[in-house]
Amino acid sequence: MGAVLNIYLPTSWASLTDKQLLMVYSLFARDLSAPEVKTLCLMKWNKLEVLYKHSNNTYCVKQRRKHFFHPPRGRRGRLITSSQIQAATSTLDFLDSFPPEPIRLSHIGRHRALPADFEGVPFEKYLYLENLFQGVLHMSSNNGHTSTLLNSQTPKLLKDMSQVLYDCDNIKPSQAQLVSVFYWFASLKQYFARLFPHFFQPLNDQTTNLLAAQSLFDQLRDSTNAQIRALTGGDITKEVTIKQLDTWRALTELDAQAREAEEYRKASKS
Repeated sequence: MGAVLNIYLPTSWASLTDKQLLMVYSLFARDLSAPEVKTLCLMKWNKLEVLYKHSNNTYCVKQRRKHFFHPPRGRRGRLITSSQIQAATSTLDFLDSFPPEPIRLSHIGRHRALPADFEGVPFEKYLYLENLFQGVLHMSSNNGHTSTLLNSQTPKLLKDMSQVLYDCDNIKPSQAQLVSVFYWFASLKQYFARLFPHFFQPLNDQTTNLLAAQSLFDQLRDSTNAQIRALTGGDITKEVTIKQLDTWRALTELDAQAREAEEYRKASKS
């Protein structure tokens, strides 16, 4: 009987260690295809090495001190084929989507990250990061996909975000770490959209057309000001206090106001 190939793979974003996350983001930064990323993760995380290609779909693979190869005729053994690799890497299909909950590297160098879900983070920091993030999306010609994420001005914006997220003005993130910043905030936005569905609603066509005539700066400024006005009720003396609110507390209030406004509109039509 041939030796057994023992494979372990994480099954979710949340189960990835910092080291594994950094490897995934480094592969994303290289703009590899999804199958390439998953195969490289499979090989690295299980200490597998391809010694040579035996045939079109069969490989000689070494794992630590174990060898797997095409057996001599008449003897039993285990073949490592491309279909077996594909079946194994399907466990990593979660990498095809953004994390369902905020996931981030806990450190960049010696610098510790903010809470992944932003609980306890001042609302002012969230607003600043939101503006930078929208700038990243605007600059990326493919809506922030990693194929264009590190082009143009996006590395500067992502570095600015990392300075806030890791509380260091002199931080020097690698390309992989810049990608991790984007994935962190993108997953945070999706997470908030589920938690605060009334506030985080897609723009209707009329609003979208109106905003299309404005500059990006004007859009971001107006959006930020609107959120602050909603929380202060127009009382500018409350602005400093509002900006220091916990992000979750501020978004909870904004979501409640959006829900009440929606209920009022529905009642007015009936």
